[in-house]
Order: sequence, then C-alpha cells, then structure tokens
Amino acid sequence: MIAVGVDTHKASHYAVALDHLGQLLGELSFTASTAGYAKLRAWALRLVASQQVVFGVEGIGSWGAGLCDYLQAAGQHVVEVERPRRRDRRAGKSDRIDALAAAKSVLSGEHLSTPRRRGVLSVIRALLIARRSAVGERTRVLNQLQAVLATGPVALRERVGSGTGKQLERRIIAMRVPANSDSQARAIFGVMRDLALRSRALASDAQRYQRDLAALVRSLDATLLDEPGIGPISAAKLLACDPSRFTHEAAFARCNGTAPLPASSGQTVRHRLNRGGDRQANNAIHTIAIIRAKHQPETRAYLARRISEGKTKREALRALKRHISRDIYKRLNDLPLTS
Repeated sequence: MIAVGVDTHKASHYAVALDHLGQLLGELSFTASTAGYAKLRAWALRLVASQQVVFGVEGIGSWGAGLCDYLQAAGQHVVEVERPRRRDRRAGKSDRIDALAAAKSVLSGEHLSTPRRRGVLSVIRALLIARRSAVGERTRVLNQLQAVLATGPVALRERVGSGTGKQLERRIIAMRVPANSDSQARAIFGVMRDLALRSRALASDAQRYQRDLAALVRSLDATLLDEPGIGPISAAKLLACDPSRFTHEAAFARCNGTAPLPASSGQTVRHRLNRGGDRQANNAIHTIAIIRAKHQPETRAYLARRISEGKTKREALRALKRHISRDIYKRLNDLPLTS
C-alpha cells in the first residue's frame, strides 16, 4: 500500500507519499483547484504501479472538502486524518511535516475516520449553520434592545414597559412614538424599532430554515419526525453526523458523546457522561432525551427503574441517551443518501 498524506490550505495543498515500510517516495505541492487535484492523482498513480493507494486528507470538513469530492468521484480510497494535537508537535510545524504525519497515520491506521457523505447532507449542514447563525444573532439583537431600553429616557421606559426581549420586540413594533416626544426620545425609539424589526426578520429566517430542514428530513425518512421527541432540528443534526460511516453503533455512540466512560475508584464502580465527540449530535440526543423524560410515560418509567437500581438521576439519563443513540443508529444507518 502507498499512503499519501495531504495537508490542506485555502490556496494550495501539500502531499507526501510513503510506501508500506514508511520510506519516502515523493512530495508534491499543488493548487486547491480541479487542475491541482488532477495533478495530485496523476502523480500518485505514477508512484503506485500495481499497488493500492490510500489518500489521508486533513481538514475534509473545510479546505479539503473539494479534494475529497474529486478523489472519491475518481474512485480513490480517501480517509480523513485528525489534525496533530499541539502536544504532539515536537518536530515543529510546516506543510511538509503535517503531510508526513498524515501519511504515517494512514500507514498505522490511527487517528483516521471515514469522511462524512456530502450531497443532500451538505445541504442539511449548510441550513443548520444558517439557522444557528440567525438564532444567535437574534439573541444578540434582543439583548441590545433591552440594553437600549434600560438606558433610555424614563418616560419612554415607562411607556414601553418591562418584559423579555421577544415581548419588547412585539410591543415596540406595534407602537408609534408620540408626536410631542423630544428629539432624544424619538431617536432612541427609532433605534429600538430598528432592532425589533431586525429581530423579527432574523426569526423569520430561522423559521424558514427550519421548514426547509423539515422538508429535507421527510424526503429522506417520511416517519422520522413522528418519533417521540424528534423535531426537525434534532433530526437534521443527527443526519449531518452521518451515522452510516460507523461500522458499529458503539462507534456512533462514542462519536456523539453518549458512550459511557469509566469513572470508578476503590469500591465505587460507576460510569460518567462523555463530553467529547460531535457536540451537535450530542445536543440532539440530549434534547430528545429531555423531551421524552417529560412527556413520554415509557421513558419516565425507564428512568424510575434505573434510579431504583441505585443509579443517580444523571447516570440514569446517561443510560437513556445511550439507548436513544442505539435506536437512532439502527434507524438512520441504511438511509439511501446521495454521496
């Protein structure tokens, strides 16, 4: 086997090829373009002769996405390589060093993962990013609205009243500044009204993204959103994680942070929550668990039984999340998605 490690950047990439014994076969710098990708593939195939070539690419979720798509479309074997941790950079850092480390990871089989599928999943990820941005920006705008009101003229504060950011948004949009107000009050009210209108526009954008996500989820699995506790955002986050790239449900649980971690000491034998992995997928499973714990009798009975067995409430919730992760993996693993 020939291992080709690639360190990716915005404008150019750097590749290092090693044989199965770890001997250096060659190095190549190429542009991050279709022509550059073709140059890398032709260069690698000239090296391998009749042997298999495996491309280990850093940053497939960012600058390496285009290269991964090109190589997979050309029928090449591509794996994603984790970026070196800071404590492992004893040899320093450069494009060549990072590419060499990626190639060595391919040979050793360590710190590798299967790239997430793209196609419709790329659309889901883009919509999730856009919705998260709109929701976060709306929160900041509502906080600004409350801050402007808190420091505004007393008469204006009394007229608008108190309340949450969303309540102020609705109230201010429906109000009109009195004609006898002074210039200061009119200017501050104008700013508050602009903030309220911006907040409403962002809320409309977030709702539109959520509707688009719901439509995509239903196109992939018509009944997934009918499951208890699973809404369009949670379903989209789990689909974006691409459970099909894991060979076993335990690997998926480790990725989404629901795999139990030993936390035993002395005569105390226990496990704790895993705070690693894909935090968006973990958030989705946590949301599903909380909703089911509040509204589903079967889940409440399950938690009560686990607590009666001696587990704490947190440990029982961890076990519930692990159970949900197992069911989600079985449900989503075989969905026919466009790669």
